[in-house]
Amino acid sequence: MGRHCGILSLLPLFAAAAFGQMLTSSSFSTGPDKSFQAAVTFQTPMLVPHPIVGAPYYGEHISEDVQTLANGAHITRSSQYQRTWRDSQGRTRTERLVAKTSLPDVPPLIQITDPVAGYFYALDAGKKVVHRVALTLPGGAQSVNPAPMSNGAAPRTGAAGSGSAAIAVAGSAIERKSEAPRPQISQEALGTKTLDGIVVEGSRTTTVYPIGSANNDAPFSTTVETWRSPDLSLVLLMTNDDPRTGVIASKIVNLNTQEPDPALFVPPPDYTIVDETGSFTITWGAQ
Repeated sequence: MGRHCGILSLLPLFAAAAFGQMLTSSSFSTGPDKSFQAAVTFQTPMLVPHPIVGAPYYGEHISEDVQTLANGAHITRSSQYQRTWRDSQGRTRTERLVAKTSLPDVPPLIQITDPVAGYFYALDAGKKVVHRVALTLPGGAQSVNPAPMSNGAAPRTGAAGSGSAAIAVAGSAIERKSEAPRPQISQEALGTKTLDGIVVEGSRTTTVYPIGSANNDAPFSTTVETWRSPDLSLVLLMTNDDPRTGVIASKIVNLNTQEPDPALFVPPPDYTIVDETGSFTITWGAQ
């Protein structure tokens, strides 16, 4: 039985709808009968940033990957991986693919973030269960990450040696690293244009890698272009052009700025609500 991990790395550009980055792990597999099986684990507590109010929308998130082969041929892969709704109160609903796979009937992972009521909901459609988590709202928020040590150093988990020998080894490694050429980053504004009737502002970040900065024997560069709507506080298009991976474009299509149906932001009435205070897992198929 094959198993794949990290399937829900769905481009952080559009992950803002899932406040707090509460997903901690995910996997999917196929049984002997090619049936779909998956598991997604969430962590708590969950921190929600200030909601974006007065800017409702619906959009479908598309990823397009163009790879150029050595002979000049191009391979293009496109997929829709998320739908997002946001209402005027700042409540959001996302429906993400549980896994990017050719298997049929792959279920969506449905998440609702309601900063008005102060809850996050993860829907288990198979069992008709709503996992409800109380959100930590702005103002009284505390970081879920451990505080750094007072001197800024990370805790030690091991050592290359002992005494002055270990210090000498660490010092020489830092010196060698500092001698390596560093990538040069530049940014520029691209002005404005219209995408699907929405005015967006563009910016381009170019990173030039000198010889030896990434174990490369010749210089190369990467560019990232971002087109963002200031009215919606939303990135509508991002293009990452990297010779190591090809061109990856992430965009929102079928954009609609009308007020969504309020029923999208509340748990279904026939679902059982389970209050969660620790990590929890949603599964699909036999596990």
